[in-house]
Amino acid sequence: MKKFILLLLIFNLSYCFAQTDNSNKSGKFFKSYEDFVNNKPIEGIKIKRVLSQYWTSAEIEQNGQIKKVKDSEFPYNWFYNGQGFLMRVFDGKIYYVVAEGPLFHYVKAEEAWVGATYNTSTNQMNNDITFLPNPNEVFKEYYSESSDGEIKKYKSLDDYLEKYGLKEQFKEDKLVREVKDSVLDYKNKEWRKRLKYKKLINEKMK
Repeated sequence: MKKFILLLLIFNLSYCFAQTDNSNKSGKFFKSYEDFVNNKPIEGIKIKRVLSQYWTSAEIEQNGQIKKVKDSEFPYNWFYNGQGFLMRVFDGKIYYVVAEGPLFHYVKAEEAWVGATYNTSTNQMNNDITFLPNPNEVFKEYYSESSDGEIKKYKSLDDYLEKYGLKEQFKEDKLVREVKDSVLDYKNKEWRKRLKYKKLINEKMK
């Protein structure tokens, strides 16, 4: 655990979290997923500032008044963050929506930060999605069977891979560990691969 925390510290020193989305949806709340798709935000309310890396608290501005809230106190179940991710609140916890479709796939915000990073050593944006686990939590995988369905923890991705004919392709899709890859870099490759196949499963289900 100490080694992993040190890796996270090194990661944080090398990368900066980047604000990457400047659309008119950024910081806005939505009553439903359909309202998000149709770009119908709730008027008069927005997220002013995130107060913790793992979304446990934030400042919300409503009709000119700013209020600090905990994750369990968010007023609506859907909002769009400044990194281009739709977020869902379920049972008082905030989740990143990392894939949409017949199955919705999530990362719990208190377990991992998800977004784009800027590499301060190369002065370049990282194009791939980055996962930064919270060292005090266990990073798990979640899904729901519709936009408003119950968010559940994955028991196994293998069942879905086998059902939709992707199990062998998943096994043969080998990752390359480069010399420059840290443990966290390689774990991110693994997580991105799993996300890639969750999206392929959604394509098969349509």
